[in-house]
Amino acid sequence: MTIPGYICEICDDEKEELERLLFKFGNARRRAYALKQKGYTRSEIVEILREEMGLNARYVRDAYDSIKDLPPHVTFGGLKNQRLREKGKISKEEYRKRRNSIVIARGEKNKKGNLNMRLDLEKMELRINTGSRWIYPKIFIPQKYLKKYGHLLDGSAPYTVVIKRRNNDRGYDVRITVEVPTEEKEGSRIMALDVNAGHTDFAVMDKRTKKLVAAGRISHHETQFVRSGKRDFLIHKLVDKIGNMAEHFDADVAVGKLNTGKFKSRNRKANRKVKNMPQHKLRRALKKLRMRGIAVIESSEAYTSKVGRKLSPLLGIDVHKAAAIAFCIKLIDDDLFESMRRNPPGVASDEGDGSLRGRRGAGCGPTAPRQSQRGLAGDDPGRARLAGDARYPALSALAESLKTSLAGRIWHVKIC
Repeated sequence: MTIPGYICEICDDEKEELERLLFKFGNARRRAYALKQKGYTRSEIVEILREEMGLNARYVRDAYDSIKDLPPHVTFGGLKNQRLREKGKISKEEYRKRRNSIVIARGEKNKKGNLNMRLDLEKMELRINTGSRWIYPKIFIPQKYLKKYGHLLDGSAPYTVVIKRRNNDRGYDVRITVEVPTEEKEGSRIMALDVNAGHTDFAVMDKRTKKLVAAGRISHHETQFVRSGKRDFLIHKLVDKIGNMAEHFDADVAVGKLNTGKFKSRNRKANRKVKNMPQHKLRRALKKLRMRGIAVIESSEAYTSKVGRKLSPLLGIDVHKAAAIAFCIKLIDDDLFESMRRNPPGVASDEGDGSLRGRRGAGCGPTAPRQSQRGLAGDDPGRARLAGDARYPALSALAESLKTSLAGRIWHVKIC
């Protein structure tokens, strides 16, 4: 859990000390990155930087850990700021500040909190070790976080503190990250998500009886065209809605792993819509539901859309809701899902006795409505219907049971 805050009061000499610490830490990050590219080990880099920067080993290790996973050819401070400096649009001092705007102090379990930056909740001070002296600026943390997580910031648990300078010297933001102990309880139901461009369809099914509890759609069309910050806000609203429904149904949340990077189409509009799907950010944001005791499962949803195309005309719902139902079945009973996947999609028969033909139909999306009208929902007794054919029990029996469960259980939720 990351707790937000900011430094609300700091005197001039302490501010100078904090600025020197920011510069030392930024310089240590760049120097560690350069040494790592030359092949130095972590222990060698720590020893070198301790002598060069005048920082203790904890600060140096934090500087190294912040750059160890960076790719080659990184521009510290951002390429945009570098171009502004090259064109003379910002001064050397301003560029220097933008390059050195962050300092990180990680907590340790065996030290009970954080030795370089420690919170004093009684005085609401942040004690900071700048390398040459200690400073004690006042810190503000919203009251709702103190009530809920204050017991984890008294030194009984380790926490990481990040200080970042705001733009135009408007102060310093503080972020405190602490591990919140949670107990995930397994729900009696499963809530499967089918993520699409502009909406997420869901289905809730009982694990024991395989009875469909609810199905529906959550609309979030604005995530397709808003700026990044607004998109993140809407995704977290979406996750909060999903969490509320999961608590209501006592269900675990299951989401599939999509690979939209390999999607290619001749339709440029379709490419843009698929690439803008927020599925990666959604999966990352869903992890916060674990703090509410809701289990989050990431599983493959391969072939769920194909099975959804078969279920859709039988149930009278769209393909996306049917795919979410198929995802539930796959998670609960994989053998039943495999038998549904191998069933033919249904072909209308022209035989005199009304029997199904031996060959299978293509079952593609554009032809599904035509097949539904002829072979699945037709009233002609000379045509066989897949839903009532005893030779295909996996789809027929399931479709009949799902039809009765769907009555009055379709939800439509909006977050925009």
